[in-house]
Amino acid sequence: MQQTVEYYEKNAAELSARYESVSLDSFHQTLTGYFDPGSCLLEVGCGSGRDAARAVASGFDVAAIDASLKLLSEARKRHPELDGRLFQLTLPCQLPFADKTFTGFYSVACLMHLPSDDLRSVLGEIRRVVRFGGLVSVPACRPDVNNSGLDDKGRIFNMMPVSEWLRIFAASGFTGSAGPEEPDSLGRDGISWVTISLKIRN
Repeated sequence: MQQTVEYYEKNAAELSARYESVSLDSFHQTLTGYFDPGSCLLEVGCGSGRDAARAVASGFDVAAIDASLKLLSEARKRHPELDGRLFQLTLPCQLPFADKTFTGFYSVACLMHLPSDDLRSVLGEIRRVVRFGGLVSVPACRPDVNNSGLDDKGRIFNMMPVSEWLRIFAASGFTGSAGPEEPDSLGRDGISWVTISLKIRN
C-alpha cells in the first residue's frame, strides 16, 4: 500500500487536475437516488475532493478520508467548502468515528488498492460506523495491471471479478448488487468500471 500512496503523493497536483476534469454524472445520479437528502455520508478515498464537494452541494453532510496528505491539500485548495470535513487516514486503521455515525458511505476507485485481507478489515470498520449501506466503484477491467497486481506506475490493484467483490462484501455483512459495466470517465482504452450498491445485512 505504501508504494501506492507514494505515487499519489508525488503526483497529487497533476492527478487532481485530471480528476477535476470529469464529473462522474452517472455515479452522482445513483448517489442522490440511493441516500435520503441530508444524509451523513463517509467518503473513502476522496482524492481531489471532487466527489465530496459535489455531494455537499447536493445537500449531504460529508466526511472524507484519504491516505495522501498532498491530495488532501489539493482538495482544500480546490474546494474550500470541505474545510473541517477532510481526514488523513491510511487504511486499514480504526476509523475515528463512533458506531453508526453515518447513514452510509461511498468510495470511487479506492478500495481496489487494498489486498483482500486489508479489505476485509476496512469493511468491518466501515460497517461499524454506518447504519444503512454504501456505493462502491471498482474496476471491471484494467488491461494495464500485470499478473503481480501492479500497474506501470507501481500501484497495487486488487483485480477481482465482480462476483468476488460481492462475496467479500457479503462476508463483511453487506448485501450487494452490481450495476452495469461502464466505460472509463477519463477515456482510457480497455478500462471499465462497475458500481456496487450495498446494504447492511441485519
